[in-house]
Amino acid sequence: MLNTVLGITLARGGSKRLPHKNIKKLHSIPLIEYTIKAAKLSKHINRYMISTDDQEIAQVAIAAGADVPFLRPSHLAEDHSTTIDVCLHVLNEYQIREGYDPDIIVLLQPTSPLRTEKHIDEALNLLEQKNADSVISVCPIEYSLHSIMNMKQEGTITPYFPNSISKQFETNINVFRPNGAIYAVKTNYLKTKKSFYSEKTYPYIMSPSQSIDIDTELDFQIASFLMGKENN
Repeated sequence: MLNTVLGITLARGGSKRLPHKNIKKLHSIPLIEYTIKAAKLSKHINRYMISTDDQEIAQVAIAAGADVPFLRPSHLAEDHSTTIDVCLHVLNEYQIREGYDPDIIVLLQPTSPLRTEKHIDEALNLLEQKNADSVISVCPIEYSLHSIMNMKQEGTITPYFPNSISKQFETNINVFRPNGAIYAVKTNYLKTKKSFYSEKTYPYIMSPSQSIDIDTELDFQIASFLMGKENN
């Protein structure tokens, strides 16, 4: 049985490629609200919070029903700040303020609007069933890896992988990439190893369409189209 599960969404204010993307409206709803709704509907998440350095994001999140118990310090909201460090900061703050130390944290990025509570709960069920250290959501790679090219300094291109490796890619269908939607990890493992990955990390497989990760205006348009199809 899953014990205490803390859901965390990291949403800093200084997004560079698409300013204010976390609260940009998608079908008239702030982007972050899709993740908040999914987290609140999860059967396994006991507590859920937003870690942000931005007052406007905090206000939008609170209005949508999320907790923002403290703001993230500026040194953890830089381009070089790591997700691990921010998660450890959240855990440390809860420990200091409340003595609260969840057994599991599940990281839900705000830029995955097509990830639902069903996906979250299935990933957490997998963590329990496998007695895993962590479960990470992935999707199949949508292109052939052997087609990747490398551009040299002089401007010419060559295959990135040798022919021998390229042939292996042609027959290896179990190639996936993290889609960023869900990182579920046992808290003790995260604190000790400072990583989401171990020899006991299992994948939770999602489809490419469910794995849209919004970082550009084009991503927004694709997500809007996919959500429109789901609603029709």
